[in-house]
Amino acid sequence: MTGLEDLRLLRTFVRIAESGSISAAARALGTPQPTVSRHLRQLEETAGIVLLRRDTHAMSLTGAGTQLLADARELLSLAEIASERVRADRETVNGHLRITSVLDAGMWMVPRLLAGFRQQHPNVTAELHLNNRRSKFIQEGFDCGIVVGPLTDDSVAARKAADIRRVLVAAPSVLEQFGTPNEPSDLKHLPWMGILQPHFYARDRVSLIRGKQQRLVHLSPVLVMDSVMALREAAIAGAGVAVQPEWLVGEALDAQKLVRVLPAWSIPTVAVHVVFPTGRLPRRVRAFVDYAAAQLPLLITELTHPNLRT
Repeated sequence: MTGLEDLRLLRTFVRIAESGSISAAARALGTPQPTVSRHLRQLEETAGIVLLRRDTHAMSLTGAGTQLLADARELLSLAEIASERVRADRETVNGHLRITSVLDAGMWMVPRLLAGFRQQHPNVTAELHLNNRRSKFIQEGFDCGIVVGPLTDDSVAARKAADIRRVLVAAPSVLEQFGTPNEPSDLKHLPWMGILQPHFYARDRVSLIRGKQQRLVHLSPVLVMDSVMALREAAIAGAGVAVQPEWLVGEALDAQKLVRVLPAWSIPTVAVHVVFPTGRLPRRVRAFVDYAAAQLPLLITELTHPNLRT
């Protein structure tokens, strides 16, 4: 950095010119006089020209110094405006959010989060990007995201919001046709449906737990889809057995459009995280991360037990 790009040196020069002397500028800046003198000397050496005429009685600006004073004041003013904007962005909940989410949580949960968040902070606008691929979070410029399943991006920070319970479901007609399984191995006799993306579960196997027992069942899917919501609709239509997040099938289970398969066995939960860039966050991002982490467990409970809604 040259002296003419160093705002600290320019600020010292402006204060000397306005104060009329190096000693007065030092007092105004709260900086030792030798340091102020050194800054002026460094600035003149960089500019390659004398900026101030100095004698034992007075100090005056040269022509170049007069021009630089005007330019320096403008630069310092712009720097202060930029600083105020950054400070306002950090301290006030306003501005724009770019959010990414996996497809199904993004369709069901994040819109509700954004609606509630904007009721509290109406000066915030937002855009939501849904996909089931692993985002290049930083490169794509997202402020935060909702991730279901294992975290794979070491470049971001994360707050765990909740654990999502998963269940095996099928339409009653499927069990009438193929029989009700009593053991995990019986699943091989039913049509199995898997998911394309591995963040929610593997397409060709399922892990089941009962007490201290654990079974890993390998299966051949008859249908593979890119969305658990699509799998839910296929399951309701009688296409086969699928793993579903409990919150997504609450109404279908209550209406008996779907039934639990192997209800004595459980599937390991999967975590949902709010992810965001490392480092200091603008207040709008920090506020949304806090809000999402607090509200997601409540939303999951509400969706899981729709009859408890008030």
